[in-house]
Amino acid sequence: MRRLVLVFLLLAVLGGFLVAQEGFFKAEEIFPLVDRHVHAPSILELPNGDLLACWFEGSGERKADDVAIMGARKLKGAKKWSEPFVMADTPGFPDINPVMFIDTQGRLWLMWYTVLTNLWESSLLKYRNSYNYMMEEGPPEWAWQDVLHVRFDSLSEGIKENDTFAKTLETKLKSFIDRFLKEYKTLPGYTEEETKKLAGAFVQDILDKVWGKKACLKEGYPLLQRIGWQTGNRPLIVGRNRLLVPLYSDGLEISIIAISEDWGKTWTFSEPIVGIANIQPALFLKSDGTLVAYMRNNGPYPRYLYVSESKKDGGITWSEVEYTDIPNPGSRADGIVLNNGHWVLVCNDTMDGRYRLTVMISDDEGKTWKWKRSIESYDKGAGISVAYPSVYQGRDGLIHVVYSYHSPQGKTIKHAVFNEEWVMEGE
Repeated sequence: MRRLVLVFLLLAVLGGFLVAQEGFFKAEEIFPLVDRHVHAPSILELPNGDLLACWFEGSGERKADDVAIMGARKLKGAKKWSEPFVMADTPGFPDINPVMFIDTQGRLWLMWYTVLTNLWESSLLKYRNSYNYMMEEGPPEWAWQDVLHVRFDSLSEGIKENDTFAKTLETKLKSFIDRFLKEYKTLPGYTEEETKKLAGAFVQDILDKVWGKKACLKEGYPLLQRIGWQTGNRPLIVGRNRLLVPLYSDGLEISIIAISEDWGKTWTFSEPIVGIANIQPALFLKSDGTLVAYMRNNGPYPRYLYVSESKKDGGITWSEVEYTDIPNPGSRADGIVLNNGHWVLVCNDTMDGRYRLTVMISDDEGKTWKWKRSIESYDKGAGISVAYPSVYQGRDGLIHVVYSYHSPQGKTIKHAVFNEEWVMEGE
């Protein structure tokens, strides 16, 4: 009898192990299709097991003054998401690109930006946090809000000749362009000479902006160094209190990292990460402490994700921007390091549209992406966009992805949840 019980126990354990290895996938709409513009979501699992998602919603984007940050909850064990509610709203201004995280003190943070003059270059970074956010309905109870002021060199008398931000940007941009022209020589549809002229015009435009030569102000145009910075991907916490916030500028078409070691009381900023329109960095941390930033490619051919590394100083200085072999049509990618050390990256792995959203897994810290599978995929001509993912791993090991779903019938934010085994099964 004892032996029979042991056999049954062993079979139960093995059965549980086999079930745990089976692929699991589920996708759902957070709310029914709407006519309004809903985009750029973020998701978290709260300490009590509830899910909290947010996105921006309005009649447009930067040119629509009714855009607000919206949210919804899915209580642990619930089958449906709650009705949407307002997470942040600056009346009369667009509020864009929310990101959320929970710090080591247990506070929930919401970061986003308000567009002041309906131009991306006028974006103003904001953040708020909450200790009381695990309610059954409605938004968190916000305890604090502030503006994230970006500052590099002193600009009290305009942009000076030794401005380190402008000098570093100029050096990196010229180096990238030189490497680009040597490797690719011509853009599709252009001669070599025309390609050089286009590259030269791009460089001159950025340098005129960063050195203040385009402004009719006596002291130059320092505002482009201090406003126009935008959130896109979730911040990364390193150690107990080093907070790294990935930012980008559509005006200067570069990325930077905002760094705080006192939870937002003071901020320092990295040197610029510079390529041809490399924006919206997603941060990964290697086991040796190296930081890796995968970035959206808003530039010309070749349309691949960009990558850069910070090896020595925890995100202050960054290597030259390089191309990966992961296609990118000019759309945000996002990713995380899983509890087992594997990397997950979710992106539109095409060069010509946002009609396919794919999850990739690497077991060698991004050297190779051995497994991938489509979360959603459509014919290019169907008019359906699945894009702007936000990725999070729950305490049960499941991977959560929220993303924008836009179709001719309407728009919504979708939520997919799956395990690694599902990805590794392949298409």
